[in-house]
Amino acid sequence: MITGSALLGLFGIGSSSSTTSLGPSETLALYKSSVASTDKTEASIRKEPTFIRDVAALKAAIAKAKTPDDLLKDTRVAPLLLQGLGLGDQASYTGLARKALQSKLTDTKSLANVLTDTRWKTAAKTLDFAASGLTKLKDSKTLDSIIDGMVDYRRLTAISEKSQAVSDALYISTLPDTVPDVYSVLGDAVMRRVATTLAGLPDELAVLPVESQAASLKARFDVSQFGDAKKRTALIQRYLVTATQGNVTMPSYLSALSGGFSFTA
Repeated sequence: MITGSALLGLFGIGSSSSTTSLGPSETLALYKSSVASTDKTEASIRKEPTFIRDVAALKAAIAKAKTPDDLLKDTRVAPLLLQGLGLGDQASYTGLARKALQSKLTDTKSLANVLTDTRWKTAAKTLDFAASGLTKLKDSKTLDSIIDGMVDYRRLTAISEKSQAVSDALYISTLPDTVPDVYSVLGDAVMRRVATTLAGLPDELAVLPVESQAASLKARFDVSQFGDAKKRTALIQRYLVTATQGNVTMPSYLSALSGGFSFTA
């Protein structure tokens, strides 16, 4: 039986929204500067010796592996693959990764299909391990997208060390103009954190049946905000202030709210 604390960890939930004592104005400023420096930061990451070695190790392991399971059992490169798939926070769940990523998506009861965290299903579809083995991963387009994901993981991880809220906001800013359903929001660790923070719902919501979670969230939050560019911009601003409002005194917080911050993601 999975305990409540383990379940929270599995969903990437339970840590504070802000990893530092940045107040709303500082958080908003960090978000704006992070958006402006995205290209420069990504280019710098690609030149880092550690990143170059990691990419080389991943490529070598893919070339050497006979089966997807061989690759997923490699403790050196499996975490790199998960980073590139947007699952870097799940690297410690090795058994889960091996089973979920090799799920047969045509089987509605397979692990990737039943996990609430929909990133596993997306990753399994990207890799197509169950149907095509390592063939799709060895395709240059798939591998390049995973390497891009590794870059993004490192960029957002570095930002999250200053402010988890800003890292979350940057992720939200890249969402497509497609309205997700409430279950998709609950199944995405970042959208979930943003939505529940703005809805004033506790982390412990995750231990309830998913239907109860959905009902609670729908009653307090409009998920359509994620699927509209203008609404996302307003959503991000509210989240950055709400997630950090406890880090300042009341006068500073009111000043941040009335300061007329504006930015474009």
